Amino acid sequence: MDNRPIGLLDSGVGGFTVVKKVIEKLPHESTVFIGDSANMPYGDKSRERIIELTRRSVKFLLQKKVKLIIFACNTATAVAMPTLQNEVEQQVIGVIQSGSLAAARTTKNKKVAVAATPVTINSHAYQKEIKFRDPDIKVMEVAAPELAPLIESQKDYDTNLAAVKRSIAPLKGQDFDTFVLGCTHYPLIQNEFAEALGDKIQIVDPADQVAQYTFNVMRRDGLFSSSDQAGKHEYYTTGDPDKFSEMGRRFLGQADLTSHQVDTRNL
Repeated sequence: MDNRPIGLLDSGVGGFTVVKKVIEKLPHESTVFIGDSANMPYGDKSRERIIELTRRSVKFLLQKKVKLIIFACNTATAVAMPTLQNEVEQQVIGVIQSGSLAAARTTKNKKVAVAATPVTINSHAYQKEIKFRDPDIKVMEVAAPELAPLIESQKDYDTNLAAVKRSIAPLKGQDFDTFVLGCTHYPLIQNEFAEALGDKIQIVDPADQVAQYTFNVMRRDGLFSSSDQAGKHEYYTTGDPDKFSEMGRRFLGQADLTSHQVDTRNL
């Protein structure tokens, strides 16, 4: 048994989508989540800069004595995880592997579309992971640079919908049956994606599979908390704590959710 918390990191508020699934799957576990909103988006930064920023969040979580770390950010998973998982003792879990597994299991016609940040798309991480699981699957990728910053700014439904439609326009005419939300911000506007895509397309949120994989790892390694009480949850951001808290309360349904601002530059 291990009563230390689970650590999660993201470039901003998108990580709340993974936090929610982890809390639902592991209600007795405590969590510590940090969103690097002061430096988002990550999707237009260099590889070196993404690794540097992600390392800061990892160091913060290690100070919180976490027992494992979830990269609740597709860009950080694609770019920084291969480096940083060799720098820490804790198990590191990413979203791309989990999302790819879910997509490969979901598609019936073996045609999958993925929308993500430019860096994630340019890494072809989803394409590699999905085709690793089934080489016959055709993977179509589209970069959506405007969506994550838009979601952080918490615009209205119609504004979000218009942006989603613009972002997925390059996929028009492609006969895919499965669509992967390749940025953890995107499930925050999943309704807009559903309207833009239509009801014939299955939408994959990698967070579902991440939570299940985390459960499996913790069971394997004996990391479950000994408590039968509900876990405690801490939220931190490098950006505006009020905006961060507002999004967390809205998405997680925690009326008393409060986040704290931290400076990770000198860790």
